[in-house]
Amino acid sequence: MDKTLPTGKLSRGKVVGKALLKIGANKSKRFLTNGDKTESHEAVADIIFDALGELKGVSVKIAQQVALGMPFLPPAYLEKISKSFNAIPSINKALVRKIIKTELGDYPQALFDSFSMEAFAAASLGQVHLATKENETLAVKVQYPGIKKSIESDMSLIHFGLKRFAKGQNVDHIVTEIEERLYEEVDYLQEAKNATFFKAHLENEKIVIPKVYPELSSQKVLATSFLEGLDFESYLDSSPVQEEKDAYAQLIFDNFFLSLYQLKRIHADPNPGNFLFLDEEKLGLIDFGCVKKIDGDFLQSYTALHLDLLAGVEDKVLVEHYYQLGMIEKDTPEMMLHFYQEVIRPLDRLYIEPLSEKSYDFKVHNDFSKRSFEAIFEVQKKQYHSVHQMNEEYLFLNRTLLGYYALFEKMEVRIETRFFVEMMREFG
Repeated sequence: MDKTLPTGKLSRGKVVGKALLKIGANKSKRFLTNGDKTESHEAVADIIFDALGELKGVSVKIAQQVALGMPFLPPAYLEKISKSFNAIPSINKALVRKIIKTELGDYPQALFDSFSMEAFAAASLGQVHLATKENETLAVKVQYPGIKKSIESDMSLIHFGLKRFAKGQNVDHIVTEIEERLYEEVDYLQEAKNATFFKAHLENEKIVIPKVYPELSSQKVLATSFLEGLDFESYLDSSPVQEEKDAYAQLIFDNFFLSLYQLKRIHADPNPGNFLFLDEEKLGLIDFGCVKKIDGDFLQSYTALHLDLLAGVEDKVLVEHYYQLGMIEKDTPEMMLHFYQEVIRPLDRLYIEPLSEKSYDFKVHNDFSKRSFEAIFEVQKKQYHSVHQMNEEYLFLNRTLLGYYALFEKMEVRIETRFFVEMMREFG
């Protein structure tokens, strides 16, 4: 199989154009034959992922962002996501040298005391090399070439395909949000600023954030201190005791809300690869490409909503919250209430379930993710136009939380949730 990354606008455009024609043909075929909608979804998902496989580059990252950001998609699309994680080819040694020379002004052997040409890890849209400088061990992330150029063409394919999945076809605002986050992720100077900000302002001695070396970093190269620890899978394979697992999960959970309410920024990528399990029950937090700033007025509304959800207020009060957040369209009170009860209520019950008691045991409730997706799919079947009226900040907060809950389920841990509720009350 050809592993060349097609970076030219014409070459990527051909791949996208061919896929769009196939999607259009599939839609026409189903219309003429009155075919099954589920089969059509699977066929369109196959077309999209075949094309993404050809495009490589940023395509896999887009697919993952879409799965996290648009959970109302059909099962066929989401199932394909899980099979698409390894489509990006590695960079050969000569190209690594060339990128570093172009970005930093000299070859790696001149800039570092030592530099391993073999990548030891893959990162979001790049690969990571070990290096040393003045007796310090560094992790040097080098971006895959052509990534930034590929975003526009790849997003056009995803956007077109999603309109075939989405009932109301109102996905523009969500696609724009994903695209903006992707452009941020390919700017390593922005990632360096994010990491430096969290390192300076996050007051938690148990969270370890790598130090950035700005003189050895650029838009496409990022040098940070190296954290030595176990990745997520290796940690679980080491058979840790329950108390330790619970402590790590609590650290992740509490850190999310500390970041939200104290810094009004969240590390919005709950990928297990972004955590390293260090000695002394410390947790390494890496890869700050996807950071979301949270507007203060939105956070007030979000907090008021969740406090009322936990207090069990009547549905008509919750309808007003969701209307103010832009998630329910203006209509008659009866229709707005009906929409809430049919579409949103099954989902917000899930969002607050782990927060409704003082603690939540994901070992006992090991079907949480399964129930979440089943509820999402049931809502999706209702074909309500407004299911796509999603507030982007609400979307990123809750999709990050659901991502963490999925991690906790894999870890089989119990977390104390009262800390979050206390923070909400203090903020509100």
